[in-house]
Amino acid sequence: MRNSLRLAVVGAALSAISFASVANAAATATATATAEVLDTLSLTADSALDFGQIAANTGGTVTVGSDANTATTGALVSTGTRAPAGFTVTGSAGANVLVSLPDTSGGPVVLSLNDPSWDVVAQGPLPTMSLDGFESNLTDVALSATTGQGTFKVGGTLAVGSAQHPGVYNGTFDVSVEYQ
Repeated sequence: MRNSLRLAVVGAALSAISFASVANAAATATATATAEVLDTLSLTADSALDFGQIAANTGGTVTVGSDANTATTGALVSTGTRAPAGFTVTGSAGANVLVSLPDTSGGPVVLSLNDPSWDVVAQGPLPTMSLDGFESNLTDVALSATTGQGTFKVGGTLAVGSAQHPGVYNGTFDVSVEYQ
């Protein structure tokens, strides 16, 4: 009987040890989840992309860089105020935003003659010029740590036809920004 009692005690001890081992093999920890919601981005066009005054002659191109440098090709003459478009982006202070320029792979941006007296029946379609080759001085903008604002400039290249009809031409292009 003593042996049976000893075996029962030893068996109970071994069972207790094996349960203790299993219990020590598992652990639980609690983690914290966080998220920061950023301010909504806003983008403002502060100034227009201005190609100045152009004497078309036999045509060519006028390029206004985002750094305000200008270049021409062909026999045209470009003068007057020429400047890149200026933009201000506002969002969360200290954040970075990515600038997306117009995609002209499907065709250039079209500038049309602004002449309300133009008679399409008598004179044909409004004269146009093509704008592409967009570039920016920044592809990503670091927003100010204090104001949450940043600025950038956009330039482009305007194609002017030979004997382009005189007048003021207008068109629009879209620029967008998103958080990085």
